Amino acid sequence: MLLFDAYIFVDWSAANGVQPRRPTADAVWSGELIPSLNYQQETYHQTRKDGASHVINVLLEHVKEKRRVLVGFDFPYGYPSGFARALNLPSGTQAWWEIWTELALRVEDRTNNQNNRFHAAGELNAITGCGKTGPFWGCPTQYETNNLKRYSPGFPFITACGVLQRLRIVENRLPGTQEVWGLFGPGRVGSQALVGIPYLYKLRRHLELVQFSRVWPFETLFTVTPSVAQGPFVLHAEIWPGVVDDRVRQMMIIYPDLIRDRAQVRAMCEWAAELDLQGSLEHLFTQPKGLSPQQIQACIEEEGWILGAV
Repeated sequence: MLLFDAYIFVDWSAANGVQPRRPTADAVWSGELIPSLNYQQETYHQTRKDGASHVINVLLEHVKEKRRVLVGFDFPYGYPSGFARALNLPSGTQAWWEIWTELALRVEDRTNNQNNRFHAAGELNAITGCGKTGPFWGCPTQYETNNLKRYSPGFPFITACGVLQRLRIVENRLPGTQEVWGLFGPGRVGSQALVGIPYLYKLRRHLELVQFSRVWPFETLFTVTPSVAQGPFVLHAEIWPGVVDDRVRQMMIIYPDLIRDRAQVRAMCEWAAELDLQGSLEHLFTQPKGLSPQQIQACIEEEGWILGAV
């Protein structure tokens, strides 16, 4: 039996300013696939708010039709273990949610796609830094302050409550992924997470979606049955387009004018749907091999996991 009836994946962006009307790269793109209806669509969004609103509207329609939906954004959903504690937030099973809540309170993203992510990172550094500047780093020169510097502070990073690693456990398994602390420069994903997690927080709490939604693996744990037999149901899962690099490469050969971001969300949708049809998608939600009990606990309480990492 299929786990999901529809698949939605988003290629996120932390870019400042409203993006051009004409679809372009390095902007927000969303992809949707409903196999039973033979429906597949990619949508370009000029701002993060536009993209998030689109996802909400699409999910509301799926819930109305009692569909089970897998939805994922391509930025980290968690931070290396110990971050909640370093921020003086409650740790334990809700550490991930405490961090999401904290970021939602501090990060402001306006309708013109301008945000305060560097200021927010400096505030977080002031709490965790223990007299040093970190763990967040990387910014344009004009945003550098006593609490946020352009260069890495070095890791492991010592806080008043312990030590923060540069990478999450899952990132050590996927060559090519980037650390969540770096905020500026080619390939850096830290800014995407800072401005993206507040949207996830609101999406998870949406009044018309909250009772049907869960976040993997924080709420579901690692499991072979991440979905339900009958919808409506919405499962949030972190994605990384690197898991479909070969598929994207082939797609770009066939369609050389295709914008890579668009190709990535299309490829992610097709990849998940095909695995689901084959009955093998469920294995990607199970407990990863080779993890200690302490590592498993860290992943389900604070760090999270990337769909497709084994």
